[in-house]
Amino acid sequence: MREHRMIKNSTLDVAGHRGEAGFTLVETLVAIVVLVFGLMAVTNLLLVAANSNQVGNQATVAATSATQVMDVLKSTTWNSLVPGGSLTADATAPSPACGALVNPVAGIYNCDDIINGVGRIKTRWTIAAVPGTQRLLLITVRSEGTSVLGAGRTTATFTAFRACTESVAQSCPLTGILPQLSCCSQNF
Repeated sequence: MREHRMIKNSTLDVAGHRGEAGFTLVETLVAIVVLVFGLMAVTNLLLVAANSNQVGNQATVAATSATQVMDVLKSTTWNSLVPGGSLTADATAPSPACGALVNPVAGIYNCDDIINGVGRIKTRWTIAAVPGTQRLLLITVRSEGTSVLGAGRTTATFTAFRACTESVAQSCPLTGILPQLSCCSQNF
């Protein structure tokens, strides 16, 4: 009889707490809705982070490409620098690889880099004589990522002046010389 009593008490305990055990359907649905909104926020955060990472990578590669091209143009001899070029359109088609540019760069004003995991980087440059002088050139180099996410947001632009110095006699143009300043020849 003792065994029977234990079973009966056990059954009563379960029956007495039946209303408090588990979750209701409404509680479960509310928990699922809260979880879904949380997951949507985390997913959005991951997409924004991936987008920012790609734009940052392209901006870094654009700056590197512009720096490399500027270095090549700075090391090119004065007589090999031919004014021209455009920052908005390709002057040479198809564009050569920026890593394959050789010194001197003559008649080429654009190149492309294709970097795995980053995409295509277009680099264009202009060489222009500074008005009023023939011994001073303004060089502008611009690189930009071409992906949908990075276009317009990954631009790197560098400028430099190149002045002709006569390391070799008579190598600079003679006309358009910067005005000579003399401190002592004027009558006061």
